[in-house]
Amino acid sequence: MKKILATTFLSLGLLIGFAHAADKDDFQFGVRMGAQFSKVKGEIGGSVSDNKNSLVGPAFGFLFEIPVNAYLEIRPELNFGSQGQRVKTGGNVFSYWMGYVQVPVLVRGQYGNDKVRCFLQLGPQFGYGAFILSRLKMSNGDKEKDSYTFKDQHLKPFDAGLSLGVGAEFPAVKGIEIEARYYKGFSNISDVNIPNVSAKNQSISLTVAFKF
Repeated sequence: MKKILATTFLSLGLLIGFAHAADKDDFQFGVRMGAQFSKVKGEIGGSVSDNKNSLVGPAFGFLFEIPVNAYLEIRPELNFGSQGQRVKTGGNVFSYWMGYVQVPVLVRGQYGNDKVRCFLQLGPQFGYGAFILSRLKMSNGDKEKDSYTFKDQHLKPFDAGLSLGVGAEFPAVKGIEIEARYYKGFSNISDVNIPNVSAKNQSISLTVAFKF
């Protein structure tokens, strides 16, 4: 949590202190979409962590870029992302989706030209869980689907952690960019009264963004 707070204050300080110094680009708005590969470190839904596999889900949202100078930007986002896991037990496959509204505040460093700019961005991310969906595919082919609230599953809806992304932007092609991003959650989302039981989100997302 200390890492999250320190990065948050750094991001906000740069946003307030330097936003007026922009000389590279104007403020930009865009949309991003792609796939997210997630796991939960720990235990949720009664699953055993040794049997877990990555869960593939959608990732999409809106981005806002505030230039600081030619090499630095502040990038708040408003995203929807899916966290969760897949568990294989015998011939059964259990998928557990947790839908989050996520707000990263990223500090972005970049270098390049009018055709290609490579970038690295880092910052805190805060999320709030909206719903949970589960699907059980049994070995005989039968399927069961259910939906829950976070309270139903003894989970805390608030999540916080750090995001690190790398990628490339192509300004000459209508502001298209591609990115690979890693998220590590620091919040224990488990809400069970059992000692030493915790659950923390982590994910890798691959996205394409279109900026205007």
